[in-house]
Order: sequence, then structure tokens, then C-alpha cells
Amino acid sequence: MGTLRLGVNVDHIATLRQARYATMPDSKNAEPDPVAAASICERAGAHGITAHLRADRRHIQDRDMERLRANIMTKLNFEMGNTPEI
Repeated sequence: MGTLRLGVNVDHIATLRQARYATMPDSKNAEPDPVAAASICERAGAHGITAHLRADRRHIQDRDMERLRANIMTKLNFEMGNTPEI
């Protein structure tokens, strides 16, 4: 058996942010930040980060994916639906 690897999904972090800041999700004060959480996970030893961009953008937002791609040094597992909106 190979070495176990840890991947962390940051979707629920975005869910908390969206619930708290539903009327202003792009606020600079919006927290928790899924990108900051992903960075903490990487520093703690995670081997990869997963984020799911939904067609309705209920949790992860387009900007989150852009920022994750720019800031994550480990593997980024980008999940998305096969829909015209995506």
C-alpha cells in the first residue's frame, strides 16, 4: 500500500462565508476566506486542495477559483459541472 495523501475540500469554508455575507460576498471583510484556509492547510502538510464551482455559484465563487489557482502551490482539484454556465 502506498503513502496516504491528504486532500482538503474548502467548499464548506466558502459556505460559511456566503451564509454570513450573502448580501455582500465580495466585501473585503467577508470571512472565512477559503483561499486563506487552503494556504493554512498547505502549510500544515495537505497534499492538495479541492474546490467545487457550482453552476449556481452557491458556495465557491469564480474569484475564489482564480485566487486558489494563483496561490496554491500543491495540487488543485477543480471540480465543476458539465453545464453551459460553467
